[in-house]
Amino acid sequence: MSKEMPTCNHTDNNCRLCGGTLKHIYNLRILHRYDINYFECENCQSAQTENPYWLDEAYNKANEQNLDIGAIQRNLHNVSACYVIAKLFGLKNVIDFGGGEGLLCRMLRDYGANCYVIDKYREPTYGEGFTEPDFKSPDLLLAFELLEHFPNPKLDLEKLFNYNPKVLMFSTEIYCKQKQDWWYFALESGQHVFFYSMKSLHFLAAKYSYSLLVSGGFIIFMKEASHFKRFIAKIVLKRRLIRLLRCFIPLLPMRGVQTDYLYQVERSKSLFSQGDYD
Repeated sequence: MSKEMPTCNHTDNNCRLCGGTLKHIYNLRILHRYDINYFECENCQSAQTENPYWLDEAYNKANEQNLDIGAIQRNLHNVSACYVIAKLFGLKNVIDFGGGEGLLCRMLRDYGANCYVIDKYREPTYGEGFTEPDFKSPDLLLAFELLEHFPNPKLDLEKLFNYNPKVLMFSTEIYCKQKQDWWYFALESGQHVFFYSMKSLHFLAAKYSYSLLVSGGFIIFMKEASHFKRFIAKIVLKRRLIRLLRCFIPLLPMRGVQTDYLYQVERSKSLFSQGDYD
């Protein structure tokens, strides 16, 4: 490690999710310059970096590489899964937490969901005007490719569960003792700092009184879901069926486009009248 690199500051030997004891597993170089310790929790079996002091640099747009090449395809995949889950469980009000530029929010609104996007790092280009929910508690809370970014998952996840939705729908790759060349460590970006095991997901379900379903790359926490609906959800979220749904979804009427257009027209008139534009 060169002199300008920060030294390892991992002084807490406890898991940032469950508080369990950590054991060292790897030392890997991130951002092409920092040698970082990786640990595994002996209790929940999750993996994590040392305390991530480098995140400001990792999220600095001047230094950030555009490595998320699959963003568009992922959103097309996710909107199909979200649509079928919303219909299956009768969910209307939606928050897309960490929704980036708001593309998923926009597509869900196109198909009738009352979706809002929240992201502290990105401007919601596609979700402009839909960042302040008009409801107290969402029916469905989404967090796709976000959990692995949480530096303190115990507190960060508590904020999500405190929304008290009927369904939480997440996506993140599950850690099961992968080797140090695991692509999901995302060493080039330095943004992935916590990696959840199946045991940790069951721990969260029990802690917040939800039932857990993992299917097709999606992690779903549900309240008051019947065994029949759980079974249907598990089937329809299979990757092959979601691919088929991706062909079907564009054929549906997009009534939300006209509704939101009229809303944005009225909103722009209001902003002009208040002098919020130069």
